[in-house]
Amino acid sequence: MLLSTAIRRFWNDNRGYVIALTLISMPLLLGFSLLVIDVGRTGNLHTDLQNAVDAMALTGARELDGRDDAITRAEAAIEKLANTAAFGGGGAGMSLGSSLTVSYDAGDDAASTVTVTFLKAIPDDDDDPIPGSMVTTDPSEAAYAWVTAKPQAMQTIFPIPVGFNRDTINVTADAVAVYHASACDITPIFICNPFEPAGNTSQAASEQAAADLHTNFAAGNLYGRQIEMHTTSSANPGPGNFGFLRTPLGNGANVLAEALATGNPGACYTQNSLDTQTGAVAGPVEAGVNTRFGIYEGSFKGSRNDGRYRPAQNVRSAQTKTGGDACKGYDPVMLGDAVGDVTKAVPLGYGAAMSPLGGGKISSSNNWNYESYWSVAQGGTAPSVSAVLSNHSSYPPQAGGTPSRPSAYDVYRYELNTAALLSHASPNGEIGTPTTGGGQCYSGPDLSNYTAEEYGDRREIFAAIVNCGYEASVGHLNGHKQTEAVAFSRMFMTKPAVKAGSERYLSLEIIDITGKGGRGTLDEFLREEAELVR
Repeated sequence: MLLSTAIRRFWNDNRGYVIALTLISMPLLLGFSLLVIDVGRTGNLHTDLQNAVDAMALTGARELDGRDDAITRAEAAIEKLANTAAFGGGGAGMSLGSSLTVSYDAGDDAASTVTVTFLKAIPDDDDDPIPGSMVTTDPSEAAYAWVTAKPQAMQTIFPIPVGFNRDTINVTADAVAVYHASACDITPIFICNPFEPAGNTSQAASEQAAADLHTNFAAGNLYGRQIEMHTTSSANPGPGNFGFLRTPLGNGANVLAEALATGNPGACYTQNSLDTQTGAVAGPVEAGVNTRFGIYEGSFKGSRNDGRYRPAQNVRSAQTKTGGDACKGYDPVMLGDAVGDVTKAVPLGYGAAMSPLGGGKISSSNNWNYESYWSVAQGGTAPSVSAVLSNHSSYPPQAGGTPSRPSAYDVYRYELNTAALLSHASPNGEIGTPTTGGGQCYSGPDLSNYTAEEYGDRREIFAAIVNCGYEASVGHLNGHKQTEAVAFSRMFMTKPAVKAGSERYLSLEIIDITGKGGRGTLDEFLREEAELVR
């Protein structure tokens, strides 16, 4: 009886059972805790690793501007970041937490913990793998930097039940970033790529035209070539036309003319998403552009006392009138249909043999009559090519050799360097120094008050270059559409905007472009950015 009572009492006694259950479940709880810790460590490592490859992809993409050394610069930038930046726990190199370090050596893949690949395109669907056909080693094609981390082994804390051995978990990450270029403080204008076939509607031909533009510039084939670009409507663009970009300052021709006159559109223009301005705006725009030559007409008659509309320091352009009358409007010296007459005055770029270019014209080569220009504008024998280019050269350095004659722009810069050349009169009395004071001429702050940097070069304009035929064929030139530029350009106006009947045209030389083959003089206007896309 006593024994059975003792047994029942023991059986019904609940005291201390928690300790027993705890002892039984302790291994499970501890194991689960360690598993949670391992999962957390894996997540943290992946986050740090993703941050690392994101930063490396952005850093590399930032250098992919299409120039010949773009990939070399991108690899160097990634390598520098990997060797100096710290993530997670910090430490020497790109340390992740306290156990892993990300490193990159462009010349030694075995020593690198990431792989860097450059792409010319990516699939439209993010879930689609990147095919080998999109990989490139050509710096002019490379637009994307793809950084992939090789599997990083993290040793677990939680033991594997069989044999109670610790194991490793491989963690990886990858990122793709793309290069974007925006141009700020440029004139809101675009010109049609002179190398695009007239009437083009093919994307393949559009890509080839972009390549041809850069290749020809790099080879010096655009040096000194005269281009006449005519105004266009979005319905009928072509390689010889130019058009306008929308500004955030408001709508209408006068707002656009103001932006062209001052060179300040109040916006930055992104290369792959330009917004074009439609409508008939040529008249006011002509007047706005010509303030750069000290000509004040139309709505700009009252702007001559404002320093923002100061004339260029050299306005020689074969103007019929001289003195105060020359400031009322551009009335060029004409001989037949050509601007310039050797018995009176000729403009820079004079005498180039021009060929049709869609709606405009282009010279077949650097064939303008330099000797005749110098004889008329300055008298005597023209300086040698080497003499002019030693003062200033816009000839692409990679082109090699020596051009047959200096470009109109380089001659203009040569004249700017010598006051006597600016003040020398052509037979009709025209000089390069702008007329100031009184009448319709500039009467704003004294031009000598400006430093060279403040003054700027008012005969330079900066524009986007667009494959107009293709962009029109896909409906991108109708305004409020994402029109893509193949490059931004720096151009020299060889004379003021000319009115010929109902047409207006600009006479230009392209003196630099962004991207492959460019000379880098547009860098001050570019805001280069990179964006993660995968």
